[in-house]
Amino acid sequence: MLAGKSFFFIGAGNICESMVRGLLSTGIVRPGEIWVSNRNNEARLNYLRSYYGIVPVTDKCQAASQSDVIIFAMKPQDVFTALEEVRGCISNNQLVISVLAGISTPIIEEGLNAEVAVVRAMPNTSCAVLESATGLSAGKYTSPEQLALAGEIFRMVGEVVVFDEPLLDAVTGLSGSGPAYIYYLVEAMEKAGEAAGIPRETARPLVLKTLLGAAKMLMETGEKPEVLRRQVTSPNGTTMAGIQQLDQGHFQDTILKAVLRATSRSQELGQAMQNY
Repeated sequence: MLAGKSFFFIGAGNICESMVRGLLSTGIVRPGEIWVSNRNNEARLNYLRSYYGIVPVTDKCQAASQSDVIIFAMKPQDVFTALEEVRGCISNNQLVISVLAGISTPIIEEGLNAEVAVVRAMPNTSCAVLESATGLSAGKYTSPEQLALAGEIFRMVGEVVVFDEPLLDAVTGLSGSGPAYIYYLVEAMEKAGEAAGIPRETARPLVLKTLLGAAKMLMETGEKPEVLRRQVTSPNGTTMAGIQQLDQGHFQDTILKAVLRATSRSQELGQAMQNY
């Protein structure tokens, strides 16, 4: 379904680059089939062109009208400017995908002032290594076939789950922002290893392999995390001592609060855009 499709990214930031890298790594999408624009950073466009071979454009209306898939990947606060630039340039046989935190499909549909297929997506930057966790929801005018196309795009760069749109803010807080939580944990574990006497450059591969192995155990055994945790935690052993310290610091409650705060921030962004 992806073969021969053309893609136009409006916005050239990190999520754009991650998706471009992932799409090209599949071998199905070619560099000349990916177009990209942004507001005012010509150096960024030149970098993407030289590194990936994709095509920078300045006429957004023309690029939008000629693309099969248009991806809104700018900063959320710039969405209305982008909508004005491509309004009237997109037809109902094309697919618009928004990866903007907090921006609902009705905002995109109303901004385009047309019955256009819109899919809201919340990937994460791990799509650059084909390991994204992406939530999708379909807009009012999106057909099952168009939702399936969006699903195929994001399955090329990781795992896809379809949700009712009200849950996309929670997906944003959980898996959209999730890589940053993991990187923060890695920072803490590396610093802890260093404090215990292990040089940081030596601690990093130990930490990364530990994370990878734990994730693989969860995926391949199908066991609940609490079951695997108990298997590692011997009474009065080293792991129990560490877990007790985490409990004293309210570790799980802190993670819960982080996800819920990121979720509410996504909701706040959407509300601000509706009131714009």
